[in-house]
Amino acid sequence: MSRVAKVKFVNYQDSIHRALDLVDAPAQLPRKGLIIIKPNLTNSSPPPVTTDVAAAEAVYQYCKAHSEAEIIIGEGCGSGRTEDVFASLGYTDLAARYGLKLVDFNESESVTLKNENAMSLKSFHMPAIVPGAFVISLPVLKDHSFTRTTVALKNMFGIAPAKFYRGSWNKSRLHSPSTHKHVVDVCLYKRPDLSVVDASVALAGMHLAGTHTNIGLILAGFDPVAVDAAASELLGHNPRRIEYLKLANGLLGTMENTQTLHA
Repeated sequence: MSRVAKVKFVNYQDSIHRALDLVDAPAQLPRKGLIIIKPNLTNSSPPPVTTDVAAAEAVYQYCKAHSEAEIIIGEGCGSGRTEDVFASLGYTDLAARYGLKLVDFNESESVTLKNENAMSLKSFHMPAIVPGAFVISLPVLKDHSFTRTTVALKNMFGIAPAKFYRGSWNKSRLHSPSTHKHVVDVCLYKRPDLSVVDASVALAGMHLAGTHTNIGLILAGFDPVAVDAAASELLGHNPRRIEYLKLANGLLGTMENTQTLHA
């Protein structure tokens, strides 16, 4: 049975820490190695188009308190330069305060992985530091024009180096011919190890310019399918009618028999 925490949003530190406590995150965080916090910084637009830097700070503080692993923040933005996006959204300042390393996945040294079980991406270029790392997907809850919703699983598109997947925007080649299948394929190569979703203010209707919707929750869980399903319901969708979730169900996690932990 998968567990998903739903915690009333008070502030990022208190609510995220409470959600991670509820899913017993300290027991599963790595003691050593590398933790990558992966926000959704698709462009330089302010939250809720992008992940609030205060949410990333809260996750960092929690991991720092419960693990001796190295902690970094990594992203490969969907448009523009990641370096500029980091700076405009406060991540450069955050890194300076804590001595954190920021990694631009669009420009990182990469490796090529192969998986014959993938539906479309039989090979995938991935930043070399990602495969062995513990990745925390930290998205904002949003509707999406290609996949109905974008939450923890689609947030992993950010690990794809732009030089291999760029078209009219940095990751455009992942959005055709089937964005739904590519979401699953990317996560077959690297599934989020932990997901924390900012559903305090969601975007309804569209992921870049939707309607601000006050939901007032933080979600967390180790099963990204269960987390995405629970989050999608908050925007009024039936997750069993969302193609990427149907494809991911039983493969990357499960939508069945989810235990919801409230606080």
